[in-house]
Amino acid sequence: MSLNALLIGMTLASWRSNGSVVLGDVTDILAYQLAPAARTQLGLPTWPDTADGFEAAYLAVRRTFHAAETVMDPSPLPKRRLSRADAARLEQEADQEKLAAQRRLLVEVTNRLVEASLAPARPHIEAVWDGPVAVDATPIRTFSRGVANSDPQTATDPDAAWYVREGDHRDPSNTPGGGTERKKAKRIIYGFEATLVVTGETSPGPRGDSHNPNPDNEHHLPALVLAFTVHKPGHDPAGNALTALRDVHRRGYQPGWLAADRAYNAALPETFHIPVRDLGYRPIWDYRIDQLGIQGSHGGALLVDGTWYCPHLPEALITVTSDLLDKKIDKDTWRSRANARAAYRLRPKAAPDDRGARRMLCPAAGTHPTVACPVKRRSLGRDPRHPVVDAPPTTAGHPEVCRKESLTFARDIGVRHWQELDHGLAPWTHHYFRLRNRVEHFNSYAKDHEAIERSRTRRIRGVAAQSLLLAFQIAHANQRKLTSWLDTLPVDDQPARRRPSNRHKLKNPRSWTPKGYLADPTPGT
Repeated sequence: MSLNALLIGMTLASWRSNGSVVLGDVTDILAYQLAPAARTQLGLPTWPDTADGFEAAYLAVRRTFHAAETVMDPSPLPKRRLSRADAARLEQEADQEKLAAQRRLLVEVTNRLVEASLAPARPHIEAVWDGPVAVDATPIRTFSRGVANSDPQTATDPDAAWYVREGDHRDPSNTPGGGTERKKAKRIIYGFEATLVVTGETSPGPRGDSHNPNPDNEHHLPALVLAFTVHKPGHDPAGNALTALRDVHRRGYQPGWLAADRAYNAALPETFHIPVRDLGYRPIWDYRIDQLGIQGSHGGALLVDGTWYCPHLPEALITVTSDLLDKKIDKDTWRSRANARAAYRLRPKAAPDDRGARRMLCPAAGTHPTVACPVKRRSLGRDPRHPVVDAPPTTAGHPEVCRKESLTFARDIGVRHWQELDHGLAPWTHHYFRLRNRVEHFNSYAKDHEAIERSRTRRIRGVAAQSLLLAFQIAHANQRKLTSWLDTLPVDDQPARRRPSNRHKLKNPRSWTPKGYLADPTPGT
């Protein structure tokens, strides 16, 4: 049996079974339900309609499937129980270059299956979507029963691992002193994680902006998966996300905003932040409480909550978010202070050069300063509403950013925390939460309809087999969402077949704080 025939049979089986693929159903379709002309075109032999005939056809399907997934398997382990000593030996003796090549092939093949679900609507996608994506990982079970780490043998699916909801999702019993923590976890799953790249919202700005007069336009693209990878829970989240994003780039999709949770911006810059920006994405981050405040400095400029500010930014504005989380100030005070920081922000002077370096203007420099600073006397007396910078003279002299009109920032300076949007202000809130909500929506949608988290829909062990079967489930979810969306669009001057679903009322991003929304927001302010 050819691989082409097998993939066609798996596609037909997924359409009939809400995305899930069972090789018995594939066998029934290829052996007995295709028209004779189709079976001849696929080079399928004739199997008698008997128990022995079905068994022969089933064996042909199984052999072809396992031959395909074996050449793409990035794991050297057999898919059965074996001693932990044997498992460690096999992993140590494996050809790592060969396994890396097989992993690249697995990512390419599975995402080609996902791309097939998007291809018919790709012109429509590119017409209304400008590149924003969200990245997140979701747990999926495997059809294998996990065993304790103290067990001398592995589970029947040794490629999988325990997923624990808290922390970085790794099994805490694998870490020193963490043997009892798993019992306290709220949720435990034996299986894998799937890192998904999901299309984001296309509206350009928050509610009330003049350039976004119709935020409820029915032409908004639905949440679709562009690429995915399957891996052990909590293992190299940034690397797996980068692998999926590179496959999106390989297929020619334009880059845009990128939202990811705190597990990703905690990675090393050279392993995630710099490669992601090299692909053209513009990250939007949130921060842990221990990452707030001053995150770095350059030429005297301060990186505070992801934004470069004047060296003389008042202390109350530096610690504003941590003060709110420590309950030293209330939400209204946080909002007023967060807005007050904008005047001290360094402004971009020009677009980044070909090496990613960018020049930033001091807030007191240029023809339109935003603060009044005695160091740059031209900024004085411009506008009585501008805050006055307190820049006392020092024996070492003023910082470099104060002595110059602008300062050059190489691409790797502050890249781990720096982002283009001011953390907590309306544009950041609008983009970050819409993107994060989109990926959470798709996770919930596919778990409800395609049952991607349940093990019964993927009964073949191994990371390669799980990836192939999950690809058909994701493709099916994409197809259903695209079908519903395309029915809301007028085609060839014909009216739409159905109304778009009613969107829930959006919250005003200008009323958000790290401790929740303000009680009585004023629309459009």
